[in-house]
Amino acid sequence: MSSSIIQHTVIGLAGLNLTNQEKAWLKKNTPKGVILFARNVKSPEQTKALLADIRKYAGQDIWLAIDEEGGRVHRMPWAPFDARTQAADFGALHKTDPDEAIKQVFQDSYQAGKALKDLGFTHNCAPVLDIFYAQGDPIIGNRAYAENPDTIAVLGAACMLGLHDAGIEAIGKHFPGHGRANADSHIAMPEVNTDLKTILQEADAFPQLFVKGLKHTMTAHVAYPNIDKEVATFSKFWLQDVLQDDMAFKGDIWSDDLCMKGCGMPIPEAATKAMDAGCTVLLVCEPEGVQALMQAFSS
Repeated sequence: MSSSIIQHTVIGLAGLNLTNQEKAWLKKNTPKGVILFARNVKSPEQTKALLADIRKYAGQDIWLAIDEEGGRVHRMPWAPFDARTQAADFGALHKTDPDEAIKQVFQDSYQAGKALKDLGFTHNCAPVLDIFYAQGDPIIGNRAYAENPDTIAVLGAACMLGLHDAGIEAIGKHFPGHGRANADSHIAMPEVNTDLKTILQEADAFPQLFVKGLKHTMTAHVAYPNIDKEVATFSKFWLQDVLQDDMAFKGDIWSDDLCMKGCGMPIPEAATKAMDAGCTVLLVCEPEGVQALMQAFSS
């Protein structure tokens, strides 16, 4: 199981270039993928060179991911990434001109996807399929397209199709929903205190996108204590009973970053528990977390 855990992991890197340690890991304990953050990108030339270097050590099949939602969540401070429209603004346009909103989301996503593809990326952590909920923690806020799942599904599908047409795999997030959460899972353990029927209604954009070709879904580090004691990332109920059985999702289930405080446990334990619950891709984004993972599971 141990080396197979690394084969299911997408890891973060320390800086702008591969360290000797990272080169050794990529070559000997090759993970499923690498995800870049702002600390890893300085210019298009440097980013392209870094991704080529990763492939040199890990092989051509490695996944190369990034969070380029547009709006306030973007990593690369240059065009077209630094001036994209916020999801909520597309949602507002959809109220007055639905066709134009769909067209603009697709175009925005396609343009970003083409630029990602040109740099060497394979996956993007978008679209956000969470609902906007005014009383929720602002960590989602204007990253959500709308308050209702049907609008989210329509605009989320346009985002997904734009990425797919550009040759980038879309990753819908955060299942079964982070919009209502009372905290930011980067720094605390959020809860959503409502009933199953409400959560499933608000998560309806997910199954709507599955039938349109979404092959990657990211979990929420959120607990829904009225339904299941486990955080969704570690919950067989959410990932197997609901996502795979009820919603018939057949693709890859990504954990959100296992280094986040919303996990509440050490990396090796979190990785094992997430896989046991049904995650097929484990995100470990912080260098200290990657170190802990490699120490625990390297053969």
